[in-house]
Amino acid sequence: MKSAGAVLLLLWSGAVVAAAERGGLHHQATGVAAASTQQSDLTEVRAVQRQMIAQMAEQREELRLAKAQLEKQVEELKNGALKPLPYRFQVAFSTSFSVKTDKHIGPFKIDRTLIFDCIFTNVGNAYAKGQFIAPFNGVYQFNYHIFAGGDNGAGAKLIKNEDQIVAAYNHKAPHDINTSQSVILILKKGDIVTLRLEAGWWVAAYTGHLTTFSGHLLFLTSEP
Repeated sequence: MKSAGAVLLLLWSGAVVAAAERGGLHHQATGVAAASTQQSDLTEVRAVQRQMIAQMAEQREELRLAKAQLEKQVEELKNGALKPLPYRFQVAFSTSFSVKTDKHIGPFKIDRTLIFDCIFTNVGNAYAKGQFIAPFNGVYQFNYHIFAGGDNGAGAKLIKNEDQIVAAYNHKAPHDINTSQSVILILKKGDIVTLRLEAGWWVAAYTGHLTTFSGHLLFLTSEP
């Protein structure tokens, strides 16, 4: 009996040891899987960090180049290397209506080009008889202000060659009307810019020069 009990005790002990070993192997496998997942996550994090570091390096290089270019321009300005356009390339005009008494122009049944005959400035002589003719390929800025009484809609359209670019308009009102417009255009030599009064609109031609049309060359886009 004692021999049989000893055998059973040995078998039970062996089962316990086997179970413990299996449990240990399971925990070991679980630990290996967790370690593998952590290693994969760490690899992705490091990859993102390397990408961010590379992007920051590119941005620092761009800032360095921009700073160097700005410093170069400042130095050129100090040394007089950057100079305004020679006078023969300077273009600017400013106009209004020349009248002895206040009056209105329009409204007409058809569109009509406005002819400003009071010339305040006409550097380059590019404006004449209601037309600005671009003397050079370049970027130009135009501004105009329209004033009129409120009996009819007031305004004007800026025309490049035969295409409308912008318009300034204010509808009929019980008081005086003001409206303005400004635009920057790339023009080729010979392009024509005018202000056109649309049918049914009117503008004021007053001695106080309340309606004006101006423009100037900002810079050349190619050699004349």
